[in-house]
Amino acid sequence: MANLVKECDKAGQILKSFIEKGRIPAQVIANAKGLAIFSGFRAAMYLAGAGGSGVVVARLSDGSWSAPSAFSVRSGGVGLAYGVDVYDCVCVLNTQEAVEAYMKSETTLGAGATLAAGPVGGTADISTKEVKPIWTYTKSRGLYGGLTVDGTVIKERSGINAEAYGAKVTTVQILRGETKWPSTTRLPEVLKTAEERSVDVKILNAVSPATPGNVNM
Repeated sequence: MANLVKECDKAGQILKSFIEKGRIPAQVIANAKGLAIFSGFRAAMYLAGAGGSGVVVARLSDGSWSAPSAFSVRSGGVGLAYGVDVYDCVCVLNTQEAVEAYMKSETTLGAGATLAAGPVGGTADISTKEVKPIWTYTKSRGLYGGLTVDGTVIKERSGINAEAYGAKVTTVQILRGETKWPSTTRLPEVLKTAEERSVDVKILNAVSPATPGNVNM
């Protein structure tokens, strides 16, 4: 059964895979109000259903990251011809309103044209890029870009959060910094390296480069 530490470690793997390939500029992460990191699958034609899971963190007033809140993913239209597509996604939340959408028990991505592909490249100049509320980065079986997450439904996994923080703790409290990080997850070190801050190299090296979106099916 999944728990919050496992979800955090998976998120760390996904974020690290984008960083190592130079896909997400450090400035993008440094300016972010929040990050939602998840893996999912999309089914087309005769295979019904689509889903996945991940975690979201929010920037606190002191510049640090909040503890993570777990969520599930449910997708609508897929735009694929046949079969199942497994993908990884990093959503960079550029506004407080985008972060607050993840504080709801359920929200849908893409409403009001709030999504756009994020700037690519470790040294990219983002000053000329129109800042959307959410920048997305996707990867499917090792191929970057080309996927849209519009219409994806994000729903709080209250059971996993309750197991980690206590039954009365809400997503709002988690993302406002009223809870502590799970002590055994490596995700904080990946977040540090994403912002080009000093990290514990030993912990970072223990994060596997394999992610769900690299799986061949």
